[in-house]
Amino acid sequence: MNDFDRFLEFELRQMLDPVVIPKAPRRRHPKSTGSPLLAVIAGPLERAGEVLPAVEPVPVQPFRVLR
Repeated sequence: MNDFDRFLEFELRQMLDPVVIPKAPRRRHPKSTGSPLLAVIAGPLERAGEVLPAVEPVPVQPFRVLR
């Protein structure tokens, strides 16, 4: 390593040390606020068969298979 390399290394260290030394900035919002994001509530339970109206079956003609 010659004098020029030492000079560059010294100057680079002088420039980058102030940038690297500070810690990362704090987050603006805390990670956990203590309140849940989703709340579970009890609702009325109904069977799907009681909610949907019954539909009469529709006759379908069988299709022919071509060979």
